[in-house]
Amino acid sequence: MAYCPGCGTENEGSSAFCKNCGKHLTAGVQAPPPEQGSPPGEGGIPPPPLPQPPPYPPRGMPSPVASGFGYLPEGPVTGPVTYGGFWIRFVAVLIDALIVGFVFGMPFRFVGGSPRTVAIFGAIGGLIFFGAYFTYFILMTGWRGQTVGKMAMRLRVVNQDLTPVDYGTSAAREFSKILSAIILYIGFIMAGFDAQKRALHDRIAKTYVVKY
Repeated sequence: MAYCPGCGTENEGSSAFCKNCGKHLTAGVQAPPPEQGSPPGEGGIPPPPLPQPPPYPPRGMPSPVASGFGYLPEGPVTGPVTYGGFWIRFVAVLIDALIVGFVFGMPFRFVGGSPRTVAIFGAIGGLIFFGAYFTYFILMTGWRGQTVGKMAMRLRVVNQDLTPVDYGTSAAREFSKILSAIILYIGFIMAGFDAQKRALHDRIAKTYVVKY
């Protein structure tokens, strides 16, 4: 007697196909019929195939971070990399400049008196603004890789290996912007033509600006 490996029906030993389900009977395989209530895979019934994990990285999966204002969680950047272009970075810098100017520059606009007094306080205000500007960028970029403007535009500064930058790299990048500016801002414009959207100061500090 031969038992069907599919349904367990008893068949003649010379039968090539199961008389119940029509499944081909493997030669030389003798198996007892499955008992009632036996789990799949026993009694000659093959177990169902295990579910396979999706290919990595999954395609069509929604972003774990909602769109809009926010900061990127700490840690290296994962997944496909999208570089931040010139104009989106320009808007982020404009937001940061308005914040720093409002906090540190606006009080000096209300200083009155003689023209000399106004000029002196204007110069002092300008020095404080630029000092606060560089301090703000260095501390925020070294701490989170993002300023408030970059958070708003969903940008982040990372090393070339996509790991977070430290305060030293942040300082080198910010002071390199002076060179990008004194050459008629060509260092900044480079971000609009570079394949990886890097400005001159990004190349000097070995950083990228990525969008998430």
